[in-house]
Parts: sequence; structure tokens; C-alpha cells
Amino acid sequence: MSTSPNKPLPRRLAASAVPGALVFVLTACGAVTDVAQPKASASLVPPEQAVRRLDALLEDSLSQVQPRPRYWDAWPRSTEQAGGIKDRSLGYATATRDRHIMTKIAPAKYAALLDMVGQGWKAKGYTVATPAGSALPTLAARTPDGSSITVTVFEFGNIDISAAVPHIPVIRDRDPFGTPTPDPVAANGNLDVLPRYDDPFWSH
Repeated sequence: MSTSPNKPLPRRLAASAVPGALVFVLTACGAVTDVAQPKASASLVPPEQAVRRLDALLEDSLSQVQPRPRYWDAWPRSTEQAGGIKDRSLGYATATRDRHIMTKIAPAKYAALLDMVGQGWKAKGYTVATPAGSALPTLAARTPDGSSITVTVFEFGNIDISAAVPHIPVIRDRDPFGTPTPDPVAANGNLDVLPRYDDPFWSH
């Protein structure tokens, strides 16, 4: 299965792509053909509703985190889903949005942060798990409606919370979420994701 972005040059996929349904059917000649099942348009989530859901997922992630860290939210992205031998479009996209934590979190506090995030998810009824085989401190959750959320601590101390909502319409001729607001960049031109704000609790 593969994905292709709805808009040019997305930075990265914030969350795992939703697995496409793949059905194997017998043809009249007895051959097996894979058929990528498109998503019925009636069951797709409107982009504006998806953004509200993404924001709720991100807020739920910090609902039990005290003191609350500083952060900024990236512009949402849409990634078209495809699957099957011929890599056909599945007829829907996945909406994702990242929250970048800008408060410095000391390595000794990573476990406390992940525990608080997990408490917030569990309070909302999310299924929480630690991804197997991850080399980085990571916690993930899935919601009853099929959305997903992940928090990851990267090697340079930057922390991202990534939310994903599946099954939004494929819109190729414009940004489905409106006119993008530019994400902040550092002096070197890279995305501004390295924490720089000290906190009496989190940074020491």
C-alpha cells in the first residue's frame, strides 16, 4: 500500500496511513485479482469536520499534562490513500496534524510526560499502547471512531504529537483545509521544532 499527497511536498506523514481494504475475487478464468475497495462518498468525513477532530485529539493529549507545555500546531495535511497491485486510489485521504512541543523537557521527565499523555487518552476511552520495536520514547492510541494519535520524543529533544483522521474526500485542485498558514521556521530555514522555552518543572 502506498500514499500520495494531496498537496505539494508535505514534510512527512504524521501518522501511519490507514490500511486499505483489499478483496481477492475469482475471475471467470479462475485467476485471482486484487481489487482496491473505494470508500463510499457518503461515509467520508468533510475536511472542516476532520480538522475539528484533529484539534480535539491534540487537546485530549495535553488534557492531563501539568504544567501545560508551550507548543505550536502545524497546518493540517491531506494524504491520498492507495492500494492493490496497481496502486489504485482507494477514494479517500487521511487528514493529519502535528503539534510541536516548544517547552524543553528534560530526559528524566520523558516518562512522566508520556504517562500524563496516556492518562488523558485513557480518560477519553482511547486504546493506548507502546509501539513495539520503537527506538524512541513513543506512545500511541486509537479512538473508537478509527482516528489515531501518537507522541514521539526525538533524539534532539523535540517532541511531536501527531493526530490522524481517516476517510476524508480526495481533493487535488486545492488545499482541502483552506489557505495554508505558513509554519514557523528557524534562522537556518528548517522547521522551528527544537524546544527553547525553560520550565521550572519540565526542564530540570
